[in-house]
Amino acid sequence: MGVLRVVLALSVLMGHATDWTGYRCVSGLLAVQCFFIISGFYMGLVLNERYDTPRLVPAFYANRALRIYGIYLPFLLLHLMVFGLAETADGASPLGIYRHSSLSAGWKSLLGLSNITLFGQDVLIQLKVQGSRLVWTGLFDGGNPAAAFHFLVIPAAWSLALELTFYLIAPWVVRRPVWQIAALGGCSLVLRAVAAAYGFTAEPWNARFFPFELALFLLGTLSYRAWAARREAWDRPLPRLLAPTAFAAILLWSWWGVASDDFFTPQRLILLVLVAAALPAIHGLTRRSRADRAFGELSFPIYLGHLLVYGMTGAVPVLSASPGLHLLAAIVITMGLGWLVTRTLDARIETVRRHVAARAGASPIMA
Repeated sequence: MGVLRVVLALSVLMGHATDWTGYRCVSGLLAVQCFFIISGFYMGLVLNERYDTPRLVPAFYANRALRIYGIYLPFLLLHLMVFGLAETADGASPLGIYRHSSLSAGWKSLLGLSNITLFGQDVLIQLKVQGSRLVWTGLFDGGNPAAAFHFLVIPAAWSLALELTFYLIAPWVVRRPVWQIAALGGCSLVLRAVAAAYGFTAEPWNARFFPFELALFLLGTLSYRAWAARREAWDRPLPRLLAPTAFAAILLWSWWGVASDDFFTPQRLILLVLVAAALPAIHGLTRRSRADRAFGELSFPIYLGHLLVYGMTGAVPVLSASPGLHLLAAIVITMGLGWLVTRTLDARIETVRRHVAARAGASPIMA
């Protein structure tokens, strides 16, 4: 499943890049929603096959925290260092908003805490600065200079807040009977449909509101349960065709998808269901592949570092003059940075995670 994760991470990068050919993979928000489905699959897998008893829940939480914060915090530090140097050099960086904003010190401290812990970043998207405090806006407007979104050091990290929320409830959900998981996912989907009927279809309601996105996480969990119920069936030629079909649908999105990020469009729903349906086949094909697993580890660093790399490479005149060359350079450097992170940090983090799991008595299998 590693190749799929990297393709989706690069889709997010391309979504933030200047359009130069008309070609796009899926949009950034749609790629994130595909990640939610994959996350649901993985959480179903590890909580049913590795951390499969209530006494292992603390170890599950510890290992999830190591996985997320072990990579996120070094990237946060890297961003702060780069922005700090820019602020010192010419007084212009994304950190300048903390100096110039009229917000009180208390609010700024809370925003700083959100940048460290990740929690609340999904809520910040619906807030704006008014005088010395933050007030509710009910919609995302990243173009508004007063939007609280601009206080995020790594803007793409908002999706991790939703991931962490799912991790908190996952041990109490993903081991339940299939019908209960499906019922809860159905309630989430119905809630989104009711909101859409009343006009709540734009950001943040289309991809950044956890009660709505829960259906996607649980769709991934149901995908895992389908694989676990008849593992050998997914190794047959016909089910395996779902894997290349899903990849083709993602890579050819420009030709059959839609530009709109409204959730209830036929193409979007088809793709999300197709990805969920293909995950058992993709997992069956790749679960024993060390190369695929190692390649997939690049996806998280790519996701966290792509905006910084794209912004810095855009300051190079020869790259800023050529959108295509700029994008290519950003992809190469971002993947290189991801490789460096996985070779240095990730390997050490995985050693600690295996130690935590082993001490807790978790199953040694890991897929």
